[in-house]
Amino acid sequence: MSLYVDEAGASGASSIVFLHGVGTSGWMWGKQIASLADFHCLNVDLPGHGKSNHVPWVSLTDSADQIEALIQARATNGRAHVVGLSLGAYIALVLLERHADMVDRVVISGVTAAPMPNRALLPAQLWLMSALMKSRWFVNTQAKSLHLPPDMQSAFTENLLAMSMQAYRRIWEEAVDFHVPAALRRVNTPTLITAGSRESKIITQAVEAIPKIMPNAQGRLAPGVGHGWNVEAPHLFNMMVRAWIDGAPLPDELQAAHGGSTMS
Repeated sequence: MSLYVDEAGASGASSIVFLHGVGTSGWMWGKQIASLADFHCLNVDLPGHGKSNHVPWVSLTDSADQIEALIQARATNGRAHVVGLSLGAYIALVLLERHADMVDRVVISGVTAAPMPNRALLPAQLWLMSALMKSRWFVNTQAKSLHLPPDMQSAFTENLLAMSMQAYRRIWEEAVDFHVPAALRRVNTPTLITAGSRESKIITQAVEAIPKIMPNAQGRLAPGVGHGWNVEAPHLFNMMVRAWIDGAPLPDELQAAHGGSTMS
């Protein structure tokens, strides 16, 4: 079973693979695909999500290996840049751990660098979320809290209601125990770690922590925005991605995190 991929942009140009967050699908990258149409864009629905709902979610490692196979098969010259948010950002880090030789430059947002606190509460929290996430009212409320435009709120609601709760639980069980792979200390792929400044503390801390581990990484915070800031502040997000891929100076609006390298 293969993953659903929406292929857009300029055929033959450098490829960008977009990896979305949990409970969503490729629709969340609409503003990025439009802005970066001069690149060859591969917008993936991850296992258990969207039009890849039929593909079972197994693990971050399995998903990273599927993305590697996709890059080999469909990216220009078998190489790609990668942009990931939340779940997609975790997969991008595992992809760097296992297949860095196929990745040119990476932008990720919304990850943790160490296991989350209060993990003993996870089973009860997941049980509650499993119940609530089959309630259209609750899911609609979640969509509105993310400041999504009306068309994206509808897509978010339908994707989350269709998602297997078994897949949702497996993803969160792995995410709460995630730690940055030690192998990334030897990965020189230029990597930009970002987050909205209104994110939780454990995520904003990772913007500083991960560049201390990786030899060619930087951290940046986007002021005044939250987890899904590619939708909240698409112009800034798009300028950042383009600058990072081109090796150009990053937008001045971004706040530097301490401890990263000065390379771009």
